[in-house]
Amino acid sequence: MALGWESHAIISEPEAGMLRAIERTGSFTGAAQSLGMSYAYLWNSIANVERSLGVKVVRAERGGARGGMASLTEDGAGLLRQYTELQSRVGQFVTGKVLRGPRVEAKPSLTFVGSHCVVVERLLQILHRKHAKMSYRTANVGSLGGLTAMMLKDADIAGIHILDEETQSYNRPLLSKYSLSSTCALVRGYTRQQCLMVRKGNPKHIKGLDDLLRGKGKLANRNLGSGTRILLDHKLRELARDQRVDFRRLTRRIRGYGMELTTHNQVARAVLSKRADVGIGLTAVASEMGLTAIPFAVENYDFVVERRRRNAYVSEFVGLLARREFQKHVEATTAGISFSSQSGKILS
Repeated sequence: MALGWESHAIISEPEAGMLRAIERTGSFTGAAQSLGMSYAYLWNSIANVERSLGVKVVRAERGGARGGMASLTEDGAGLLRQYTELQSRVGQFVTGKVLRGPRVEAKPSLTFVGSHCVVVERLLQILHRKHAKMSYRTANVGSLGGLTAMMLKDADIAGIHILDEETQSYNRPLLSKYSLSSTCALVRGYTRQQCLMVRKGNPKHIKGLDDLLRGKGKLANRNLGSGTRILLDHKLRELARDQRVDFRRLTRRIRGYGMELTTHNQVARAVLSKRADVGIGLTAVASEMGLTAIPFAVENYDFVVERRRRNAYVSEFVGLLARREFQKHVEATTAGISFSSQSGKILS
């Protein structure tokens, strides 16, 4: 069975390239030679991926009459396929097929890629009102899509909220894992409350994830690659360990787990329209849409920007983020959003 996207916090283009080479050549030796790296480096890199995931991604035979052979396991093939799908979604955005913001014919003044957030929308709208000639483009392709876009140099700003399970911290470890530490900086954003959204009165009497496992309601889930999905799957893996069951077997008990929606607003609308009984998303969106929010977790939503290529609009975006007047207005009008003295400051 294919892995869920929660694994993608530990794979980036270098690891994906290694998996492609193994798939293409059928051996570690052939893959290492085609990539111009040592056998030991390739072997250790794949071993690190497997340790992080807890599953085998490559099936290998050493030596023998025919020499060493290697192939991707079902999980390995699924991991590579899902990473490739993420690249495709980012590529669609870059070629103009996924486009939000004021109509842009030429290259926009500012390009934002990453996780959907209502605060980001406000920041961009304020900048656009201030600079009538400024054009911007946004792509809500999830946090990992934002990191991929920064790797490909196809975005000026990426918005991310990814829990690194190894360190139990948000966002900062991802820059090194995606080889962005030397070229990009992490700017502190704000905290957001994630919740389970239900209709007024909570007709299904849902209090937490345990109720979903008991079949109490149908879930509206977020898309693979989004920080919200990574957070949900982290919580579900904890439950799976507590119950001593396989993660994928546990998720099959949740009705609607496979319903993947790309924004918090889409999740809220699915609950309002009764296509789902509960959705995973922002308390801010639940409040705006007239839904009841059951607090689920508090996360850090931060921004990745290039150190050298930063244009004037990126600097102004970060400056507005740091303004206490803006922060107070957002906190007063948007449920579940909190700023700190570090908001708008470079962390790394």
